Amino acid sequence: MVPSVGDAVTVVPMDWSSWASRLEAALGPDGDFPSFFAPGALFSDPVNPPTTDIAAIEAMTNASFPDWRQEITWVHGDQNGGAFEWIGRGTLGGTIPIEIHGSTVIDVDDEGLVTRWRDYFDLKEIDAQITPAAAPTPP
Repeated sequence: MVPSVGDAVTVVPMDWSSWASRLEAALGPDGDFPSFFAPGALFSDPVNPPTTDIAAIEAMTNASFPDWRQEITWVHGDQNGGAFEWIGRGTLGGTIPIEIHGSTVIDVDDEGLVTRWRDYFDLKEIDAQITPAAAPTPP
């Protein structure tokens, strides 16, 4: 991202729209999510404390949602990092349809690889979809 020419340094802006499209394709069982991360990068979300084991995060997601897909609805950033909003869809355990709305904040290195990833979403949104609604009490 920061090529050096002689004594001059040129900052090449990150193409976040293209990055988001590549990420959408990399998420899910056939993707290569770990390829977006620099060695030693940290990942965290409401389910997982910060970890450098990105492959384990991908394996856990694929085991929980074998058909997980994520649509990135908005992205913005600069050469140091970015944020994006998303809608995740899949079937929990391959049986219960789930839709989750969230956002992610990331830091990137000079190569555009993620060094820190923080997902934010409401676990109650999942609970509401897997817990049957209480039947109304008759008057």
